[in-house]
Amino acid sequence: MRLMAILLAISVAGPAWAGGPGAGEAAAGEAGPGGAGAGERWAGGLVAGEAAAATVGASAALSPALIKRLRGAAPPERPVARSPPLWKASLVAVVVAAAADVATSYGKRELNPALQGGNGRFGGRGIAIKSLVTGSALAGQWFLVRKAPESGTYAAVANFGMAGVFTAAAVHNSGNRRAARAATLAQ
Repeated sequence: MRLMAILLAISVAGPAWAGGPGAGEAAAGEAGPGGAGAGERWAGGLVAGEAAAATVGASAALSPALIKRLRGAAPPERPVARSPPLWKASLVAVVVAAAADVATSYGKRELNPALQGGNGRFGGRGIAIKSLVTGSALAGQWFLVRKAPESGTYAAVANFGMAGVFTAAAVHNSGNRRAARAATLAQ
């Protein structure tokens, strides 16, 4: 029964930390959330036992001690942490290196069976799998750095490492293209 009274008071008047009517009392002459007349007091976010006594439209005044306690019950402010700039730069490096790797691999014979298409070449399937793996790693890092910004440096090191691997693969693939052209011209 008390829980229902609390939920009713919160749903009609709003939580104590909302700041408007319902966080204490409406000013004299103001209408409450339901459009009630002048001088009525509104209570919201009350604890068990007090919610049963404070109903919507009740003309009894709330005690100053209760109002002070309700206004002090606000949830603590959590500072918004910013992502480290080095980590953001490493995200760009990974995405650019992965795109270069995909661009230089497309249409060539693929040695990794997981990335091979039906004809043994790197195609749509390989692009999808590489994008999924890279995107999953970056999404996991985003959640990690959002919760613990101090881990951004470690994530940046990992990203620059991945970017180096992708860049090496792209350089290797572009070297293969030149070697294939030279072999074709030699024949």
